[in-house]
Amino acid sequence: MTVDEKQNAYYDILRHETALIAYLDITNMFHWQNVLGWRFRIESVIKQLLSFPSVKEVKAYYGVNERDLASSLAFHKRIRLAGATLRSKPMKFIRKNIDQAFLFKRSTMTLFNDGITSKVHELVEEIRKTGLVIEEPKCNFDVEMAMDIMDDAEKVSGVILYSGDSDMAAPLERLKLKGKKVYIVGVRNMTAGELHKVKDRYIDFGRFYDGKRNYL
Repeated sequence: MTVDEKQNAYYDILRHETALIAYLDITNMFHWQNVLGWRFRIESVIKQLLSFPSVKEVKAYYGVNERDLASSLAFHKRIRLAGATLRSKPMKFIRKNIDQAFLFKRSTMTLFNDGITSKVHELVEEIRKTGLVIEEPKCNFDVEMAMDIMDDAEKVSGVILYSGDSDMAAPLERLKLKGKKVYIVGVRNMTAGELHKVKDRYIDFGRFYDGKRNYL
């Protein structure tokens, strides 16, 4: 099946639904870009979804970076202008410890011989000497998305989830007990097995997305 044929098959499925709501975990989606090899425009994602009469609402979830407030609010504005409902909260920044575990999992370290292990220790010490501070932004919306999905259950014939997070499997299982359809949008190797088990249909984002692509 060609890309166009696959896309048309996805379109036919969504057109035959009665009432859908799409839930976009934008941070999760941004991780897809490294696998895809190109960047997407969030406005194109939203507008594509809203072009289907069956899609009654698009709900987007993305944090606000108070350290770069102007850019963050500008991005939020783009989401709203495209027609999505945005749920947000401040990002947290988690300071990372510079140690062996920062570079390699413990299970991986056990595979190294003494020479390699020693070099890893030396590298860690050199990084520490620089005084480098590494902070990881964190803003998880699993709880908010799960609550919204359950609150919306009586309004829809199905949901479209743009996320690969296994934590979303439980609310989706509850939704299926109510007779609702579950469509998971994702990319290869970045969609949890738990989501594949609960889905009615998996939609390959790379084949479904019809907006502009900026190649990396």
